[in-house]
Amino acid sequence: MKLLLKTRILFSALLLLISFSSKATDPDTTYIQTFSNIFALKTFVNQNAFEYTITPRNNDAYTARQLKDARVVYTPNIPATFGVSVNIKGIGASYSFKMKNDFNDTINHARSSFQQFTFDYYKNIFGIEAYYQDYRRFYYHFIGDQYLFRNYNSDIRAYQLGVNGMFLFNGKKFSYNAAFNQAAMQKKSAGSVLLMMSLKFNEIKGDDLIPESVRKYYYSGSYLYRNRNYGFQISPGYAFNLSKRDFYFSGAVLAGVGIQLQSYNYVNGSLSGRIAFPLIGRAKTSIGYNGKYFFAGLYGNYDINQSVIKSMQTQQMLYSYGVFIGGRAIRFTKTKGQLKAEEKLERFAEKATRKKERDAAKQKKESTKKVKQPKKKKEKTVKTDEDY
Repeated sequence: MKLLLKTRILFSALLLLISFSSKATDPDTTYIQTFSNIFALKTFVNQNAFEYTITPRNNDAYTARQLKDARVVYTPNIPATFGVSVNIKGIGASYSFKMKNDFNDTINHARSSFQQFTFDYYKNIFGIEAYYQDYRRFYYHFIGDQYLFRNYNSDIRAYQLGVNGMFLFNGKKFSYNAAFNQAAMQKKSAGSVLLMMSLKFNEIKGDDLIPESVRKYYYSGSYLYRNRNYGFQISPGYAFNLSKRDFYFSGAVLAGVGIQLQSYNYVNGSLSGRIAFPLIGRAKTSIGYNGKYFFAGLYGNYDINQSVIKSMQTQQMLYSYGVFIGGRAIRFTKTKGQLKAEEKLERFAEKATRKKERDAAKQKKESTKKVKQPKKKKEKTVKTDEDY
């Protein structure tokens, strides 16, 4: 727990440092168009999949192949879900849920419960995203029983929550917000190196997670009923957005490593904890139209997290894909550079106006001066005889 506290303090300090540094850089408006007073509403339909795998290790009574074949895969049966997303002044939140609360599908397979909540806020070189995902009612299978919908356990539940901090090294020209959130516009194609730092927690629990038919391979983990993981992860990567006349194609790939505290609870009441160094990967893509007032497209996401301890290996894999459509009410913003340029032009115009006024006043003054009249010649008088 002390290690977890230290990683949280470190992560918070990094977030604070980056958030201050992000204020110093304005986006290049020839590449990125940002908005002010934005209100955007987006609806989407997506298909989610989640797979939680536990594999036994280092049991000398069995071969490596036998241990691998004893791997148990937990998979919820999630139907297509509906979601809505709202973005107000750059702060976004979305909620995904099942459109119908039915228990069985058309071929009488039990459907799992699913819900997801996300929060995001992106600036030009830094963004933050938080999430919560909850899955209930799982199917499970292993090599000796490949039929997915045979084994069902309504007591199994898995959920995860976390916070990701995203740092962009070319945030002046590339907008992560435009590529994956449609809260800005990428006017010209660009890309950027990324660095993602994450704090996350996940858990899977049930009355008895290990099926009796493969329990002998798990040694000390035979009667496992809960696995919890607390992790801090760092993932470098690259993202791009190819844009042409409001149409775009974007993608991102990240891979990294972390440090994770893993706890295991057993039916007999015992608890064990281990430190692991998980390998993680993420891929995202989106294609569509991102106009001034309207946007629509397709998207796909993939995340994987794999960690190993002496007695077992655990892996969480998530992927989703779907279609979205939305609109926004916005006003285009101006950067500090644009405002300074406008102020400079205004000052220049004011100087020119004052000079023109001075010249006009001077000309008027000169025109109103009295013009000197020429002296009149005295008329000579001719004396007549009468004057004498």
